[in-house]
Amino acid sequence: MSCQFPEAAAPQSLVIVIVVTSQEPAGWEESVVQRLQASGASRIIVRAPDAMRMPGNFRGASDGAHAQQVPGPVTAIVDLTGELDTGWRGHAVEGVWRLCDGRGLPLGDPHHGLETRANGAGIVLELVALKDSAVFLVDTARGYAEPCEKVPVERLAIMGASLLDGALREIRALGGLAGRAAWQGRRVRPTAGQRLLWRTRALASHAAIQLKGFLLVEQWMVGLVDMTFTEAVRAQRLPVRWLGTRMSSHCWADPFGVPGRPDEIYCEELDLRQGLGRIVRLKLDAHDVPSCAGPVDLGLPGHLSFPYLFRHDGALYCVAESSQSRRCVLNRQDEAGGWQQVAVLLEDVAAVDPTIFEHDGRFWLLYTDVAMGQFDNVCLCYADNLLGPWQPHAQNPVRFDNGSARAAGSVVRDAGQLLRVAQVCKSGYGQAIAVNRIVHCTPEFYREETVGGVSPTGDRLNPDGLHTMSDWGDRIVVDGKRHLFHAGLLWHRIVTRAARALRLPAPTRTPSRAASRR
Repeated sequence: MSCQFPEAAAPQSLVIVIVVTSQEPAGWEESVVQRLQASGASRIIVRAPDAMRMPGNFRGASDGAHAQQVPGPVTAIVDLTGELDTGWRGHAVEGVWRLCDGRGLPLGDPHHGLETRANGAGIVLELVALKDSAVFLVDTARGYAEPCEKVPVERLAIMGASLLDGALREIRALGGLAGRAAWQGRRVRPTAGQRLLWRTRALASHAAIQLKGFLLVEQWMVGLVDMTFTEAVRAQRLPVRWLGTRMSSHCWADPFGVPGRPDEIYCEELDLRQGLGRIVRLKLDAHDVPSCAGPVDLGLPGHLSFPYLFRHDGALYCVAESSQSRRCVLNRQDEAGGWQQVAVLLEDVAAVDPTIFEHDGRFWLLYTDVAMGQFDNVCLCYADNLLGPWQPHAQNPVRFDNGSARAAGSVVRDAGQLLRVAQVCKSGYGQAIAVNRIVHCTPEFYREETVGGVSPTGDRLNPDGLHTMSDWGDRIVVDGKRHLFHAGLLWHRIVTRAARALRLPAPTRTPSRAASRR
């Protein structure tokens, strides 16, 4: 294997050549380069297209050093322009890599991703490898985006850099990219008619989403399933016994059964008018009829949800979502039943649905960073001690996928494998549950794959969503939703919007759009 990059002769396990549009690359290209340089997973060589002459015709280098072909272990040539001559594919071990959509349009193209956003699939970004034998799909990132949403290219750059970093870490950890399927896409630029059709479809979908969000409200319920967690993740559909009845002013969601207590559940109580949640404790009677036993004081301000419960060394711990305060705090229950803050896990991070689990002698904190998207990214921290110090994972974000990223409940070991449940949010919040198998989990490299799913389809009471499934001994706790017309809330929305239009004081705080999705 020979190449045109004398810089690659320096001893280094991985060497990546990144081709950018010019000597002064676009801002998003620069951010990709900086992310890969900061990750430390490889040595980076940056070249503009005019410096990428085909091998065999390379002449006249100004310093003379580039005129010879030097044996060098170039791992991959990353073509951010989408225009590099494909003859280069034989001059890197893993070929020429490109970031593109399903039609092969490169990141940065003005029509990139129009089709998938219009069809309700959001952002679909693929990392493909052009090799002598074929074109392979290395990895895919999927991001949540509404049909008419203008996606900043900077956000796509973060997703693209994450794909590249993950692939390089896999090569370094495993020695190569194994088991990749042939890429089924083809490079076809959309016609003007196709673009018009997609934009029309996107406008129609956007209007339908806005109308549905205005007229209907998401009402969640908590339920029990008489299955173990490992049985439930293989069930596809669950025989849920829904607890209680629907309430006009609030609803319950994000339930977690208290370990060792078969009659006590922590969950979020969401005020439907204010759009704010708090943590409450439910008590079940002998017939599993719930009653609210009062709020849970975790000493945190603002909207609270997802009270993830677990035991360690005999003590009960809770880490709840408190993204409004931009702090993620670990609480421990004292002997009197109250809660004490014992560690700050994350500071100045809007982390949602934090989840803690143990693996290979370490504690792992999994969460979604709202700054990169509400529904489609996974970040990790790890620590040798539960109380810290906690270190961010070098690969963060470790995954982008609107169909299997944001946490949905427990992480459980099954026959030596770690299974975690995640939310399906392809075209909306909390549609269903994906089951992921954690394949690799070290401080340097994380990889998981989706191996199943659980759908609410067919459920009589709550067929529109399922987004929490937590382990509770020989049974599990879930929640589900149904979109319902709520006359009182609709009137509140009408009055609030009219007051805003007339610049009058609103009657009460209007629910935020993000909170209403809860």
